Amino acid sequence: MNLLSHIPTCKRYYKSSAKTLVISFIGFQTQKVDVKSNVNVVLKSDAEVLDEVMVVAYGTAKKSSFTGSASVMKASDISTQKQSLVKSLDGKVAGVRVGASTGDPGSDQKILIRGIGSISGSTQPLYVIDGVAVVNDDMTSGLKSQSILSSINPDDIESMTILKDAAAASLYGSRAANGVVIITTKQGKEGKTKVTYNMETGWTDMAVGSQYNVMNAAQIQQYYNDALRNYAEINPTGANNMSNTNLGHPMADAASFANELSPLFFWNPGSDIDTNWKKEVYGKGMITDHQVAVSGGTEKTKFYAGFGYNKTKGLVKGSEFERYSGRLNVDHQAYSWLKLSFRQMLSFTNTAGFRDQNDQAQGLGTSSPLSILYSMDPTAPVTLEDGSYNPNAAFSAQISNPNLMLGQTDGPNAETVNSDMMRSLTNVEATVTLPLVFSARTIFGYDYIDNKEREFWATDSVNGQALGGLGARYVSTNKTLTSSTTLNYSNTFGSHNINGLLGYEVEDRYLLSQSLSAKSYSTNKLPELANGQPYSTYSAFYEAAIMSYLGNINYNFDNRYYVSASFRRDGSSRLGKDNRWANFWSVSGAWRIAGEHFLQDNKWANDLKLRVSYGTNGNLPGDYYANLATYSFGGGYGDQSAIYWGNPGNSKLGWEKSANFNIGVDWGFLNRVSMSLEYYSKVTTDLLFEVPTSIVTGFSSNWQNLGKINNKGIELTINSTNISTKDFTWNTSFNVTRQSVKIGELPNHNDVMYGDGNMYILRENESMHSFYLPEWIGVNPETGLGEFWIDPADHSKGVTNYYDEAGKAIVGKAVPDWMGGMTNTFTYKNFDLSFMISFQTGASLFDYPGYFLTYSDGVRMGSFNVSQEVAGNYWREPGDIVDHPKPIYNNPYRSDRFSSRTIKSTDNVRMRDITVGYRIPISKKYISNLRVFFKTSNPFMIYCASDNIDPDVDINGYRQTDTPPTKSVMFGLNFEL
Repeated sequence: MNLLSHIPTCKRYYKSSAKTLVISFIGFQTQKVDVKSNVNVVLKSDAEVLDEVMVVAYGTAKKSSFTGSASVMKASDISTQKQSLVKSLDGKVAGVRVGASTGDPGSDQKILIRGIGSISGSTQPLYVIDGVAVVNDDMTSGLKSQSILSSINPDDIESMTILKDAAAASLYGSRAANGVVIITTKQGKEGKTKVTYNMETGWTDMAVGSQYNVMNAAQIQQYYNDALRNYAEINPTGANNMSNTNLGHPMADAASFANELSPLFFWNPGSDIDTNWKKEVYGKGMITDHQVAVSGGTEKTKFYAGFGYNKTKGLVKGSEFERYSGRLNVDHQAYSWLKLSFRQMLSFTNTAGFRDQNDQAQGLGTSSPLSILYSMDPTAPVTLEDGSYNPNAAFSAQISNPNLMLGQTDGPNAETVNSDMMRSLTNVEATVTLPLVFSARTIFGYDYIDNKEREFWATDSVNGQALGGLGARYVSTNKTLTSSTTLNYSNTFGSHNINGLLGYEVEDRYLLSQSLSAKSYSTNKLPELANGQPYSTYSAFYEAAIMSYLGNINYNFDNRYYVSASFRRDGSSRLGKDNRWANFWSVSGAWRIAGEHFLQDNKWANDLKLRVSYGTNGNLPGDYYANLATYSFGGGYGDQSAIYWGNPGNSKLGWEKSANFNIGVDWGFLNRVSMSLEYYSKVTTDLLFEVPTSIVTGFSSNWQNLGKINNKGIELTINSTNISTKDFTWNTSFNVTRQSVKIGELPNHNDVMYGDGNMYILRENESMHSFYLPEWIGVNPETGLGEFWIDPADHSKGVTNYYDEAGKAIVGKAVPDWMGGMTNTFTYKNFDLSFMISFQTGASLFDYPGYFLTYSDGVRMGSFNVSQEVAGNYWREPGDIVDHPKPIYNNPYRSDRFSSRTIKSTDNVRMRDITVGYRIPISKKYISNLRVFFKTSNPFMIYCASDNIDPDVDINGYRQTDTPPTKSVMFGLNFEL
């Protein structure tokens, strides 16, 4: 028992003949005491009253009785990230990892729940909104990263429940192998109508400002001079030919050759001009967000209406995200036996920008912002004497000036990608109370998405020159209809409590994909396709369906012993006729030890529960027709149409299956601390695997069920109330995860290489996303050349300066060993302060921008500048101890190519967000609450193992050549009427 110092004290004097005093307080057990002249009472916590109700699969459950593994996030934690509800999970939920491929507003982000469950299939969780599974597939042309989930306004969300193990998620069967995120939107409450308005505005910048800094004018001129001199020393014949061609005379010596030739690469060599082109490419972004909500209701009818607007300008000119959203939720008790609910969301989002590297394909787009930055000559001015932008300020003739290329919609250098997406989510629900403690629930859900993309290349743009301009339109339309009906039972017999359900569910999905393009434009002012010449057309539609039968039963005795079982049978049109149907199930149990007599009134065990579960889940291929042998009818033979094989098919293609084991302990003590410790093991078999096939078959690969992945981990979550007084509180939430994701079995036990340049390897008993590259030793201080091990497994074979002679080894992995976060929240009277710190260790990233810009070693001389970190840190004379070898024009050693040199540690401790607020004392007559606040996201690194790199990269550890993650500084206002 604890003295509750935060409960206000008071004195009351009464005249009464009563002999017993009854004392009660919400959340605590009512006590009766004899009336005395002086009474001192200490209340005990009532666990039943305080028991949290969680939204789980097809219903709700008390946290104390839940036998699975799940985490809940409340609205206050979700709405901190206005563009992305996914990003809100970063560092706040044990076992959940969030990837960040690009910092452009509205871009897609991936999450992993308890590791990686597939190789070729989806690794993303199932999203369920108000009881209906929704679409989270890629519905873009692939030109630019775009998040389908960005259509959902985080301010409309009441809570998110992350289901992690089979006991929690098996009722979703075939789609729950990667976990489930259940989203519950806000509802009205009986009583006075409440009007809320939330506003925030601010700016964004690069989270790690030191990245993408380039050499200044003096440094790059010296670097080019050194590269030419070194080239002349190792290849005097080639240098002599260059001298004759470019200088009109034979080479005298290496130094003279370099001194004469290097100025020819620059606009104004030797001048005082030193342009900072980074400021011209990357500026500051802006965010504006407005949210209005109205809610209330009567005993029979309750409503919630929300309206939101968000506009975010990216760091690069022309990069923008804009969303208009509205939601209406109505609940009506039509009769004592019938409850009706209606949920409607409508959103319009617009994303603008340019092509990015979201597909992680090889190459750096010439017109991408990063390529433009490194192509610029620092000896060239931004503007000419007449004030116009300098059109010839780059090393390459293809690039002009970032101010003439970025953010242009109809100029001669314009290259743009825009999208307009409309999404409608409609849910209609009816709950009927039946005799004998039965009830029936039916939900109809309709998810409609229409995404229209536009691309335009002007006639003189980098990519448009070859075609005389290009215009294209891409349309993706999704229609998903879901119907779910369940019969529910719940009853209590003395100390016996039982509830269960039987259900039937069907989902039908339709996807239409179209594209049209035109070339040879006569003007840049009219980008519509009719103003060019027809170029290409494409149209296709896809359909898929799932039919399911499901059931669940939960039993507990005396709120101490719990047993639960779930079963689901799924059939999918995406699989072969021989393996179309599969069964998924789970069993789980829990012992609430704190309910035993020997622990009652024990302050060290306010709550103590042991949980264990085992079950199976499934996964489907992303390809709608992977099981079918198909023909393609869009081929051509001369001017005649042609038919050819499209897909070999596999009539035996079946489900990817995961077997999950989970054991956990929940412990609460001193009425202040609660903690959860869990161990999980997930084994995925019959992997959906695109197996390479012999080219003589006419196909490059075929879908098969082969292989195994093992995921294991330990999760610890601690929540504590450190201080709680009348004026001051301090709460802490901490989570940490130790995980392992390893390949268990591969087809014929053979290694599989994949990714850009086959830089990744799948090998049995090794981690997923392992980097398989030559092992870099360093720079030889005498020769200035880079060195690699000929055989990384046997150093006795010596070293080599030539990349092609170097052997390969596993040099890192993208999966972190440890990850987690800690949130501290303080309140003092009307002030509040919170901050969250995240961390991870044991993972690496592949630095693809560095391959081009930091480790080029002279290869890209004449096209690119070089990263600032190389200046003063490359070899120039014998004895130099440096990180980078001597630069050589047209470097024959190719030490720049992919190796462990481009693998960097992502170990970091990061301040994720800070919020400071103040509730302004004001008359409650008209405004019940008024708060102003300041908040910042990703403000700084506390520790980072790698300099000048943001460790927030995609989940496979690939650092793309796109706009990096951002930090934000925001000011806001909340008020409630």
